[in-house]
Amino acid sequence: MVKFFRANHPLTLSLLSGVLLSLSWPARGVPLLIFAALVPLLLAEDHILRNREKFNRYSVLLYSWLTFAVFNALTTWWIVFASVPGVLMAVFLNSFFMSVPFALMHAARRIWQGNQGALSLLIFWLSFEYLHLDWDLSWSWLNLGNAFATLPMWVQWYEYTGTLGGTAWIIILNLCFFSLYKAWSTPLQKIIVQGSLDTTEDTEKQRREIYLKNLEQYRLVKKRAIMGLVTFFFLITPTAISLVIWNRFEMPDDPVEVVVVQPGRDPYLRPSSESEARQWVDEMITLANSEITHQTRFVVAPEAALPVNLWLHNKEGHYGYSALKGHAMAHDSLTWVAGVMMYRLYEPGDELSETARSFGNDDPRHFDGYNAALMVDSDGNTDKYFKSKLVPGIERMPFARYLGLIGKAVEYFGGTAGSMGVQDYRGVFTGMDGTKVAPVICYESIYGEYLNDYIKNGAELIFVITNDGWWRDTPGYKQHNQYARLRAIETRRSIARAAKTGISGFIDPRGEMYEQTPWWEPAVVKQEIHKNSEMTFYVKNGDYLGRLSVFLTILLILYMISQRIIRRKTGTGRL
Repeated sequence: MVKFFRANHPLTLSLLSGVLLSLSWPARGVPLLIFAALVPLLLAEDHILRNREKFNRYSVLLYSWLTFAVFNALTTWWIVFASVPGVLMAVFLNSFFMSVPFALMHAARRIWQGNQGALSLLIFWLSFEYLHLDWDLSWSWLNLGNAFATLPMWVQWYEYTGTLGGTAWIIILNLCFFSLYKAWSTPLQKIIVQGSLDTTEDTEKQRREIYLKNLEQYRLVKKRAIMGLVTFFFLITPTAISLVIWNRFEMPDDPVEVVVVQPGRDPYLRPSSESEARQWVDEMITLANSEITHQTRFVVAPEAALPVNLWLHNKEGHYGYSALKGHAMAHDSLTWVAGVMMYRLYEPGDELSETARSFGNDDPRHFDGYNAALMVDSDGNTDKYFKSKLVPGIERMPFARYLGLIGKAVEYFGGTAGSMGVQDYRGVFTGMDGTKVAPVICYESIYGEYLNDYIKNGAELIFVITNDGWWRDTPGYKQHNQYARLRAIETRRSIARAAKTGISGFIDPRGEMYEQTPWWEPAVVKQEIHKNSEMTFYVKNGDYLGRLSVFLTILLILYMISQRIIRRKTGTGRL
C-alpha cells in the first residue's frame, strides 16, 4: 500500500487535502487546519505542471475532483437521511464544481510560470463561490468562509466582507504556505549554478561558481524571509483586526423578550388523527406558556411546527392557525411566528404560477405548495412568508422544465419532481410593538447576501425557523446551527433560532450563543435580545468581492484564450 501511494504521488496528495479539509470543518473540526488544507493539492498540481509530459490536460481537474469528493462525502454524508439524490448531488456534482477553479488555475500556470499563475486561484475560487450562490444547483454549505463559524471572535470583519472575505483569507494563506514549502524544500547546499561562466581559467571559474552559488543562496534566503513575513502578516492581521472589533463592539440597547419553542418531535412522524394533530398544537402552546411573561413580545416556533397543511382559502378552518391566533389575542402584546406547510388553490381560469401542479384524476384545478412562516398577533393581524431559497433535489427539482421523466426517478428516491412555490421578495413581519423581524426558513440561513434583503426591508431581528431532524443525530444540524452565527456578524442582528428537534437558542450580534437547547427533547427558552436598525457595510454592498472576481475571471479567461491562440499560431511553446 505504501509503495502504491509513493508511486501515485498526486493521488496521495489529493486524498490528503480532502481529509484535511474535512478535519477543519465545523462543528468538531480544527479550523486552523484549513489554512494549509489545500497545500497538498497545490503540490499535486505543481508536480503535474513540472511533469506535464506524463499527464494529460485533465489530470488536475480529476485529482482536484477527488479531493473535493472526499471533502464533500466526509462532511455532508448525512444528507442521505433526507434524500438520496441530494447526497449524490452534494458529493459528485458539487465536488466537480469545486474542482473547476483548480483546473482554471492550472491552465493559467501553463501560461504564467511565476506566482501570478497560482494567484489566479484566488480570483477563480471567489468567482465560483459567488456564482454558486444563485442557480438551480446552488449548494453553498461548504463555502470555505463557513469554516470559521465556531470561531466568531476571529471573523468580526465579516460585517465588511461577508463569508467571501473568509474564503479569500483561506486561499491566500494556502498559497503562502505552498510558496513557503517550495522555498524551504530546496536545501541551500544543493543549489546548482547553471549556465556558462564565460571563462576557461580554473581558478577564475571556481571563484565565479562560488560567487554565483552564494548569490543564489542569498536570493533563496531572502525569498524565504519575505514569504515568512507575508505569511505571518496574513495570518495575524485579520485576526488582530477582528479582536479589536470584538472588544470595541457596542451591543445595541433595545431589548425585546422572545420565547423559543422546540417541540422535539420526529419530523418523519405524522399525526395519526385530527385529534392527535390538535393535541400536538396544544402541547406546543402549553410549552410556550411555561416561559411567557407580560414582557414577552414574540413566541417563535420551528419550521413545520403546525402539523396539518393550511389551505389559504380556508385558513380559519385550520385548527393550528385558530389556536395560535386565539392564544395571541389572549395576551396584551404578543406575536406568534411559526412554520407550516401552506397551499394555494387555483380554480379553472385562474392565472397559474410556474410551480403550480395539477390535482390529476380529471380534476381541472391546480395548487401550489409552500414551506411557509405564519405570523399572528394579539390584534388578530396575520402575515405569511414563503420560503424562496429551496433545497435542490429535495424542495426543488433543478432544471425541472428540461429534465422531464428524470424527475419521476428523483421523486421516487425522496426528492421532488417539481418545485414548491416561492415569492420574489424578502417579506418582513411586524410585531405588536412595531419590531420588524426577518422570518428566515431553514436552508435560507446559509446565504449571506440573500439575508441582506430582509435587513434592507427593515428587519431589526432575525428569526431562523428550521427542522433539522431529517438528518438525525449527525454533524448536519450542528453545522447548520453554527452557520447562523456568521449571519449575526454580517448583519449585526440578534437571532432567535427555533429548531423542531434542536438546536434552538439565541445568538447576539457578535455571534455568541446563549440558551442552547438539548437535541431531540421538548424545550422552551427565553431571552431578551437586542434589536438593531443600523446597516453594516456588507448589508449595503453585498458580495462585492464576488462580483469583482467574476469580472476579473472573465478578463483572465479571455487573456488565456488569446495567449493560447497566439502560441498555436507562432509555435512558441507548449501550453
